Amino acid sequence: MTVPIGICSTAHVNAGVYAALLSKLPEVDLVGISDQTTDQARKRANAVGTSIMSHRELMQVAEGVIICSTTAAHDKLIDLALQHNVAILLEKPIATSLAEAKSIQNRCDESDVVTGMAMPLRYSHPMRQLKERYEAGSVGELVAVSGVNRGRMPGGWFVNPGLAGGGAVADHTDHIVDIVRWITGEEVREVYAETDTRFYDLPVEDVNLLSMTLSNGASFFLDGSWSTPQKNSFWGDGRVELVGTKSTFSADCFGDRYTHVKDTAQGMHNESIYWGADPNNALLRDFVMSIQGGSAPATTLEDAVRTAAVIDAAYESVEQGKPVKVTY
Repeated sequence: MTVPIGICSTAHVNAGVYAALLSKLPEVDLVGISDQTTDQARKRANAVGTSIMSHRELMQVAEGVIICSTTAAHDKLIDLALQHNVAILLEKPIATSLAEAKSIQNRCDESDVVTGMAMPLRYSHPMRQLKERYEAGSVGELVAVSGVNRGRMPGGWFVNPGLAGGGAVADHTDHIVDIVRWITGEEVREVYAETDTRFYDLPVEDVNLLSMTLSNGASFFLDGSWSTPQKNSFWGDGRVELVGTKSTFSADCFGDRYTHVKDTAQGMHNESIYWGADPNNALLRDFVMSIQGGSAPATTLEDAVRTAAVIDAAYESVEQGKPVKVTY
């Protein structure tokens, strides 16, 4: 029996990616795509052969929804899903503030609804291999961690601090902080953040460097910027390196790709095509299994609140110009 799943809002750039993958999963019935912008919803729905509907109509026919709205709209859409007892897979970050993130988690914890975060890197084969190496003791005592999650500047609501909660820090801190917490079991204890707007004329930061300290005393540096050129052949990257007393290991989530060059009259002439196992596909299958009574989604709302606390401390550090303790 198939599980009825819907895409709630098309605001996030990943809405089209999820819709395309869900439409091909045999265990899923993609029942619809909802949005307040009808033209955008119609475009997405027509591309995968499903219906457009209002958010409330979608909640009435779906057993699970992937919420791909602006971050500021998460709160109301989550409440709507909880009212209809519909399972939730939520795009990151969970909220525009730590207080709102905790409120969302509390409300979800009081329900029996399946909830999880759309964090595909925990399903990445290179990251899973890195975790296996770490847990086997191959790294030794962890001394330092470095991570990069750079991408093209997305524009639109992502650069509106009221809708996104910030700029590159809000957009690109979650994935690497979450994956380092998952691999090492350590929490971020302190953050010193430097941000700037170097590449575009924006009301938010497009470049940042977070210098963090983990709970075991290891240093953790993260470049989570929008520094990838718009005409780069690939959207960005996601890498982690663990430095230990025995050895150093690194993993590149999107390293399995080749470059394709072609003559065209316009548009992209040079693109990099990823050929490795798609972690988004595994993320969606896991969400469906969770609805069917399997294990819970890999990244919980509690995990999301903890990364929200790191983001909150990073912005506080920028304001104060000094390291800030992370308050969970």
